[in-house]
Amino acid sequence: MTDAPVTSQEARKKLYEAIRRDIPFEEKARAALELGVAYLEADNGHLARIDTETGHWEALVSTESGKDLIPPGLELDTATTYCRRTLESDSQIAVYDAPDQGWEADPAYTTHGFNCYLGTTLVVEGESFGTICFVAEDPREEPFSDSEKMFAELIARLLEREIEHDRTEAALTRQANLSTVLSRVLRHNLRNDMSVIRGLTQHMADQLDNDRYAEIALDNIDGLIELSEKARTLDRIVATPFEREPADVVAVVTEVAERVSGRYRNGTVSVESDKEITASVFPSFERAVEELIDNALKHSGSDPTVVVSVDIVPNAFTLQIADDGPGLSNTEAKVLESGAETPLAHGTGLGLWLAHWIVSSHDGSIEATVSEDGTTMTVSIPRKSTGNLEQRLSKLTQARDQYKAAFEDANDAIVMLNDDARIVDGNPEAARMSGLCRERLLGQPIRDFLPEEFDFEATWTQFRDTGTERGTVTVTDATGAEHTIEYSAKADIVPGQHLVICRDVTERIEREAELSVKTEAMEQAPVGITLADPNQEDNPMVYTNQKFCELSGYDEAEILGRNCRFMQGPETDAASVAKIRAAIDAAEPVTETLRNYRKDGTQFWNRLTIAPVEDSDGQVTNWVGFQEDVTERIEREAELSDATDRLEAIIEVSPDPIVAVDADGRIELWNEAAEEVFGYAAEAVLGEEIQSVGIHRDGQQSAFEAQVARALAGEKISGYEIQRRKSDGDPIQLRLYTAPLRGESGTVTGVMAVARESTDYTDSEQTG
Repeated sequence: MTDAPVTSQEARKKLYEAIRRDIPFEEKARAALELGVAYLEADNGHLARIDTETGHWEALVSTESGKDLIPPGLELDTATTYCRRTLESDSQIAVYDAPDQGWEADPAYTTHGFNCYLGTTLVVEGESFGTICFVAEDPREEPFSDSEKMFAELIARLLEREIEHDRTEAALTRQANLSTVLSRVLRHNLRNDMSVIRGLTQHMADQLDNDRYAEIALDNIDGLIELSEKARTLDRIVATPFEREPADVVAVVTEVAERVSGRYRNGTVSVESDKEITASVFPSFERAVEELIDNALKHSGSDPTVVVSVDIVPNAFTLQIADDGPGLSNTEAKVLESGAETPLAHGTGLGLWLAHWIVSSHDGSIEATVSEDGTTMTVSIPRKSTGNLEQRLSKLTQARDQYKAAFEDANDAIVMLNDDARIVDGNPEAARMSGLCRERLLGQPIRDFLPEEFDFEATWTQFRDTGTERGTVTVTDATGAEHTIEYSAKADIVPGQHLVICRDVTERIEREAELSVKTEAMEQAPVGITLADPNQEDNPMVYTNQKFCELSGYDEAEILGRNCRFMQGPETDAASVAKIRAAIDAAEPVTETLRNYRKDGTQFWNRLTIAPVEDSDGQVTNWVGFQEDVTERIEREAELSDATDRLEAIIEVSPDPIVAVDADGRIELWNEAAEEVFGYAAEAVLGEEIQSVGIHRDGQQSAFEAQVARALAGEKISGYEIQRRKSDGDPIQLRLYTAPLRGESGTVTGVMAVARESTDYTDSEQTG
């Protein structure tokens, strides 16, 4: 065990130095833990990763000095560690003498025998990550002091930020690599595919009498191919290092002008210069001149005239490309001014982007002047790169202007503090966040915006000692409104002035809280819910609720990262799968019922509904899936279908007339026996009211209507007599039996009636 630092201030200083070192995270964490072991007089310090769902505990980083009690890579059951108490309480747990404090029966003590433990939770991106722990085999004489607990807490918070920083850097690296790959694939595929489309379109155009639409299509295809070529050129110019070489600028410009003007039948380009001009330029300079002249000819009407003037100014040469066109649009002018695309300024092509990049690579500039006579593009390029005072002053001026622009236009609040912690400068966003005008903001003590419970003196002292500070705090503005802000501070940006950058995260925290509520609702949903990420290969699932785990029989860890088709099997309908695939390709919702397989191999019918989730730009960010086991329902429907088929067969072959009516008394069923006995074809009576069909003798109308009304009211009737004559004239007496038909709610939906021939009628009835 190493000697402890003399004071807590010295320990914190060494800790910040270790964290600021440009070394891998594991080395930073080990150095921080070593300081903790020394300061706390512990035997071992370690960072544990804990899965709260499975109870898996693993030591990711552990100290090398002292006793090798917890080696890196050690895996334990969380239930046998003090860490379970730390996670349960969501706060520090400090044990200095386990038996003396009543911990002798605790599984952590009985399993590992540690008399001393100080553990702090690690929370990364709002989720439990694990713990920072310091342990010792022997008990301490005194409990851990507040300063010792605070030092362990500080280690945990600093390592939390480092973990988040590493994750962010890894994500940015992945995105940058993905962007590069996608860009190259898109450019390559765009050119190849458009070349094929152009050939086919030209072939179809050759077979048409009217080629007006073909010309429009071919012009647009050629424009896309040209755009792809320029994108490749821009990428090559940006990525490839070149050396400047001396060149006759006037000769280069003249050659380019002749070549470009040859593309335009009625275009005229002239080059004016009264002297020979030699300058050091990159090979890409010629392409910039070509793009600017071509742009002038292309947008200057049917008979364009372009004049290119080449001249010398101190330490630079200039090109003025003047056309007689309608003038450069505001969006294109902004491209030249900033060299960046913004939501309000989209360039129509890549030509001006190419020119801007090339001229910028020469440390030059492009300015556009628009008048009633046309547009003049003025290009200024230094004749050679020098290190004289004038250039250094120019760069300093540019840096100052860039800083000022960043300060004024930043979306974050930026303030400068003096040594008394008073605001000596602030940008517009800082004024807005404070609720004060900019003039009143200056001179205000920063502590006036902080809550009373915030220990400003301790934080300010620590900030001045370490030089940096980051954190989250709730501030109150001049109107009394509260804002939750994240801040980052750097001391002595210039001597005696300290930079603080603040970001209002109130809405983000509210959104996170709202998201937490929605996530909880999804967890409590009665159906399985999953989220898949369409931006990753094979659309892996990134979220599942517990209901889906129960439905499929898989644990969450076995589901996440896999495509949902892992539940398909031999009996899964390929046509249903194809419909789902087609809906995904079309970014449309779809519902299909298909046979799936649980983890244990049992089959079930899954009613799957998937739908795209889009962001504000209409881009699909996730696919949400709702999955429900409908096996019982389908089996009931199958049984009902079989019963219905059997009933229909019985009705058709029955020798007795069978009739069914709906709740309004209209005939829905009329079997062959009814046709034979009553003499009406089914086509003639279906849809008619039963009372209007003459299935009884004259004089029975009112009595028959009363019987029908009783049946529709839900009364079961047995033995109602009907007398009539058959179609051959012979008399017949029928006994009518009825039963109500009821829906799931018990409401009468109709009546089924069976008429059976009765032989106990009298002779008088036969002759009547």
